[in-house]
Amino acid sequence: MTGIATYRAVLYGPNPIAGGLELDLEYVDGEYQDSVVLEAVDDGNVIMRSYRRGHETEEPVPYRFHEETDVEADPEPDVPN
Repeated sequence: MTGIATYRAVLYGPNPIAGGLELDLEYVDGEYQDSVVLEAVDDGNVIMRSYRRGHETEEPVPYRFHEETDVEADPEPDVPN
């Protein structure tokens, strides 16, 4: 680590969203973050995508797509008839 609070990372995934997106991430306890979660809202649904760091240590540090979770912003209550 060079005394800088952030490092360059690049996100790779199965679709164009965040595919090759470069961003600055903060070190956690002096180490690279193991995972990154991005959150977006699309048509009232919250989409969370998680990325995991690979073994590479040269910047930009690559993170690979791991999982996507979709959550409805205002889900309908499940009421039996």
